[in-house]
Formats: sequence, structure tokens, C-alpha cells
Amino acid sequence: MTFGTLLPLATFLISYVPHLTLVGAPIARAGYRFGIWLSTFGQDPPGKEKLDARKKNEAGEESKSFAERVRAYSPAGYLERRGRPVPFALRVIWFVLAGWWLGAIWVVLSWSVFLAPYPFTATVAALLGELPSVMTLAFDDPGAGLAARDAVGEEKRHDREQRENGQGGS
Repeated sequence: MTFGTLLPLATFLISYVPHLTLVGAPIARAGYRFGIWLSTFGQDPPGKEKLDARKKNEAGEESKSFAERVRAYSPAGYLERRGRPVPFALRVIWFVLAGWWLGAIWVVLSWSVFLAPYPFTATVAALLGELPSVMTLAFDDPGAGLAARDAVGEEKRHDREQRENGQGGS
């Protein structure tokens, strides 16, 4: 349990260093995915089915995830509400004065979700997907949320395979 909590932090912080160069973002995203994988070694946490069942409300609709609720207050949510890009000069000033250290804080906050008794891997992936917006005030890039989309897609694919295997044995 300790390794599943502390190793992702070290991996996230080491991966953040190439992310600072902005050119190293793909390498950093791969490091983030590896850190998320390290938290559970790619296995589903115990009780995942019960948690997924609780997510749906009485009408059968899924409630908003933590990452979706936080997004409204994050820089990415601010940019969405603003509706137009921030000028390049302001983005450079933001990155130099605040973005690089705020990004490091965002990485540690994303990791802190692993301190909960249940490893919410999709939430961590979604929060790390917001990192480019936090660092540079850039609009979401199709490639920026790869970690989030990969983790969520992997979870859905794994759930679908489990359902198919469960139905095939009946």
C-alpha cells in the first residue's frame, strides 16, 4: 500500500521535469500514465463494482465525477468560460511567473487523490490532463488529455470485457 501511494508521487514529480520544457510533454504524459498504473499495478481496486453502482443516481444517470466538479474552478474551466484564447505574451508571463510552480502544486494535488482509501485512477488522470492549461493558460489540446482519456477508456474497455466474460460463463 505504501509503494502504491508513494511511488506514483515520485513518478509524477520526475515526469513533471520534462513537462516544464513543453517539448517533453509527451514523455511526461507517458510518465503520468506509468505512475497511475503503479498505484494498482494495472488491477482494478477491490470494490470497484460497488463504487460504480453508487455513481448512478436514481434516474440511472451518472453523477459528475470529482474532476468534472473541480474543472469549473480550474484554469481550464476559466478559459472555457472566457471563450477566447489568452494572448501569447500574457501566457509567457504567466508561465514564467506562476505557471511552472503552480503546475508542480497541481501535480502534487492530483497525486493526493491517492491518499484516499480507494485509488481513483480516472480522477487522477483527468486532473493531470488539465496540467497544460494550469501551466500555460492554453485551451485544451486534443493531445493534452491523453492520460485522462487513456485511463477512462481503459477502464471502460476492461469493464466491458468483464461483463462479456461474465455473461459468456452463465
